[in-house]
Amino acid sequence: MGGYRGLRVMAAALPAYAYFYNVGSIGFWLPLHVRELGWPYTYITLIATWYFVAVTLATPLVGLLSDLTRRPGYILAAGMAVVAATSAAMPHVEDPPLLMALRALQGLGLAVGLPIALGSLSLIQGVRRGVASTVIASGLGMSGGALLSGVIVEYLGFPMLFYAAAVPAALSTVVALLWSPPPPPSGGPGLLAALARVPWEVFVVMAGIAVRNTFASGVFSIVSIIFNKIVGISYLSTGAVLAISPAIQASASSFFQRIMRGRALLFYSAGLSGTAITFYIYHSADSALDLAAAQAALGTFYGATVVAGNTMIIALAPSEIRYTASSLYTFAFNIGWILGTSVAGRIMDAAGVDAWIRLAVAGTLASGLIPLTLLASARARRI
Repeated sequence: MGGYRGLRVMAAALPAYAYFYNVGSIGFWLPLHVRELGWPYTYITLIATWYFVAVTLATPLVGLLSDLTRRPGYILAAGMAVVAATSAAMPHVEDPPLLMALRALQGLGLAVGLPIALGSLSLIQGVRRGVASTVIASGLGMSGGALLSGVIVEYLGFPMLFYAAAVPAALSTVVALLWSPPPPPSGGPGLLAALARVPWEVFVVMAGIAVRNTFASGVFSIVSIIFNKIVGISYLSTGAVLAISPAIQASASSFFQRIMRGRALLFYSAGLSGTAITFYIYHSADSALDLAAAQAALGTFYGATVVAGNTMIIALAPSEIRYTASSLYTFAFNIGWILGTSVAGRIMDAAGVDAWIRLAVAGTLASGLIPLTLLASARARRI
């Protein structure tokens, strides 16, 4: 029985792994690839903008359809099949509008991964352990994608990176067809009534990550360029350094899950503001060692952010909309990316990358103040 439960957990976690493998490979490395093709920062950040527009529009729909149809497995399989196909097509596209459109289509497919993984794991393991398991799978996927992509680009070139990124998505498609994630609890007042009972505290949590990402996204959308072209470290070193943050995030998530009971609000606030430390180090870095320190700080602070933020939202929202609630953190996360990347590239082209990084330090530091308004809520303080 224990072995079967373990297989269920692994199957439920695979979409999160596949989602973040894509982030660690294509998400981190596509900007560097197109920069080497001569693209300006405005175009590079617009790839992220349109990708996140697609993900943002699709993410809440995935949650709602999963709760409404009670068959998230078919939705998951369809989305991951799109991810696999678009990954394999990317090496053959260099035209900016076409590549932006292809990445946006990939975003529509990827939108299935996180809500369904988080929702199903929280149903199988409970909210706190389910969130921690999702973060672990996500961190392993992103770390593996970043590190392996560095090796692939160094020795095999960029095209093979895209083909390799199709593999986890294809595997997730097959698993989703063979095993169906659990349906949400039934017997409540209905989907619309449950949506109407989402408390105001959930929207404050969402606002915190949205504001943080409005400033952080411009930096993250060119992070491989900062490492390889501005600081000047190799492809291999870039991959290794990029892998540090998600590896720490994965290893620390269970620790955060255990110690943050009754402290999630404070962990969330500190995690949001802590991103500023990472960007300050980026701004002054002149070696791979400096960047490694920045990534270690990012992994620690974002590990606290993602565990606390998701735990608060899922714990506060009605259980009848578990998959919808599991999409809300990601939805707010993506809104921030859209707002930030839509202007960051223009500022970088006009005033330089340093100008945006300085702005990001101030903005992310301030974002941690938003969830502190929840100190007025007894139910938020208890989580």
